[in-house]
Amino acid sequence: MKLMILLASMLSLFGDKNDTITSFSLREDGGMSRFSGFSYSIKETKDGRVNFLFDEGYPDEKEFTLDDHSVFDSLQQIIIRYKMHKYHGHYRPTFNVTDGKSWSLDVRYASGKSISAGGYMDGPSGYRQAFQDIRQCLKHWKELPIAQNEIVSFLYVYGKERYTIERKDNYALLTFDNEETGEHKVFEKNLDMLEDLRIVFNINGLKMNNKRGNTDFECTLWMYEINYSNGDNYRYESYDRDYKCGYTNSLQGFISRWMKE
Repeated sequence: MKLMILLASMLSLFGDKNDTITSFSLREDGGMSRFSGFSYSIKETKDGRVNFLFDEGYPDEKEFTLDDHSVFDSLQQIIIRYKMHKYHGHYRPTFNVTDGKSWSLDVRYASGKSISAGGYMDGPSGYRQAFQDIRQCLKHWKELPIAQNEIVSFLYVYGKERYTIERKDNYALLTFDNEETGEHKVFEKNLDMLEDLRIVFNINGLKMNNKRGNTDFECTLWMYEINYSNGDNYRYESYDRDYKCGYTNSLQGFISRWMKE
């Protein structure tokens, strides 16, 4: 009876019984270390599948795509149990804390309803146990023996420089061209290069499809296109004064490291 009452309450908040989660993300950062804590992202893809991204501290990260929507039902049960639909706003303690833990939660539903909340060393009643139950729930999918969604090819252009990476049987082929100087170089690299690139894209949020143009001032145009083994494709075009220009730093750093090795 109690479960039926809770379900009825949720239906009034999130629409009819067919209203389902389309994306779920939970992240916790622990202290000063960039790669401490954990981050889980589960979202429905354009072709109706489900993409999973688990990050529990660099480089302990796993990503794959399945035809399995049951994960959303399992997460919804936890949301109902802990009344997480009431999580909204930012929570923090009344006393001053330094080097503490922060968290963020974002849940989207097919109806357009959402849950969005975050906190620093504080949260709603029972939030710690709720997060623990979520981690335990997702453990089933995290431990599935599934091959990684591997990068097949990558193109990065910055101004006159062009970098192309292609996956071969047991190595990665890196090609560099400079349109201005005519320079052309080809390198054979080990496949660790593509694993490094995959992590760069995940931890820096580079998976985007967009084009930004602004020619009102002098700027350097840049773009990337990346293809994965499951058919995913991301292409982004912009300029170096774009507010996202920090992303070029991530890509330039990646290229510089591998050009030297």
